[in-house]
Amino acid sequence: MPDIPVERRTYFPQAVPAGAERRPCPVCGRLSLVPWYLRRDQRRRVWRRWVCTACQAHQDIAEDESA
Repeated sequence: MPDIPVERRTYFPQAVPAGAERRPCPVCGRLSLVPWYLRRDQRRRVWRRWVCTACQAHQDIAEDESA
């Protein structure tokens, strides 16, 4: 399998997972933005990808800011 960036091979959820923290989506405004996965950048900072289960928009927030 070729080395494919994680952003291109990760699926996004279609429904809110049970027990997941939810936030309002900045794109559609629904309370369906859920944390999806963690990653590190080249400077070794931890980022959490938040995904909207309604409109599939996503945003990366530094882990220390998302707590």
